[in-house]
Amino acid sequence: MIWRRNPRLVVSPGAMHAVRLYYQHKGGMAPGPLPDAGGVNDQAAWLMAAFNILGGIERAWEKDGRREE
Repeated sequence: MIWRRNPRLVVSPGAMHAVRLYYQHKGGMAPGPLPDAGGVNDQAAWLMAAFNILGGIERAWEKDGRREE
């Protein structure tokens, strides 16, 4: 995809916050804490949906060999 502007400047602060929460939760060897107290069912539905979307994107990148770490 070709971006005319840096995506970081276009994406809303709330969406960027969700991305940061995803990577904090993802952790290294095992998932870290969730943002709110309790388990998955105690989290905001929009945030869990965002985590699923971000996880799907990450898996697609890894499958295509686009992820470089």
